[in-house]
Amino acid sequence: MTDPIFDKFCGAEEGEVPLSLLDLIARDTLDLELAAWLVSCVAGGASWITGSGPGGIGKTTIMRSLLSFLPHNILCAEALPGQVSGIELPRKCVISHELSDHTPPTYLWDQDLRDYFNLGAAGHILVGNVHADDVTEIRKEIVNDCAVPEAQFRSVDLFAFVKMEGQDPEARRIKDKTSRRYFEKIFWSDGRTDHDLVFTSADGLTQGPHRNESAEAGHRAFLEKALQGSARTVPDLRTAFLAHN
Repeated sequence: MTDPIFDKFCGAEEGEVPLSLLDLIARDTLDLELAAWLVSCVAGGASWITGSGPGGIGKTTIMRSLLSFLPHNILCAEALPGQVSGIELPRKCVISHELSDHTPPTYLWDQDLRDYFNLGAAGHILVGNVHADDVTEIRKEIVNDCAVPEAQFRSVDLFAFVKMEGQDPEARRIKDKTSRRYFEKIFWSDGRTDHDLVFTSADGLTQGPHRNESAEAGHRAFLEKALQGSARTVPDLRTAFLAHN
């Protein structure tokens, strides 16, 4: 199944190949336990948004690395200003470049942002990025400032926040191996309650309803095998994941 939007986000750009989840594991951005849990969430149809305060930390790279593990038969759509409300069923993975009131023409805000979260309520998977360090900050921008209903905000299953050791502005390039990027904290919601803190870099993953040990074990086995193989890019890893499942 061809997917031009997936290819646009995950294919080679100007000679640079986006990092896959395997690359991020190898660079110690996350360990196998966290990777297997994230894969289980994404494969189960979760929506996710990655955040970091400073730019250049690698949140877009991390966001698109998880696209390898979307459910079967899910195609991607690009969320662009003025066009979001035109995205229709069947269910898609709707990718936003960023949720922000900044100037780039691809960013979503105000009515576009409300239309975007309406898609989540309609059953689409929402994927995107924000400039923020905590779910409270994001909630203020999305719910308070842009009047997105609380129930729609909760429909985003995961808010994952990324940091870089030292926060060195001169090292904010994902291909730079001298500064480690890492998941600092992740919040999860079942759609009915506020987002709970379920992961921190200090304490790891908590136990609870967000965990599925059987699914995580299967995905961990896939990742361990994939780390020894040749399918390293985001598209190649998706092909291997779909064949495995």
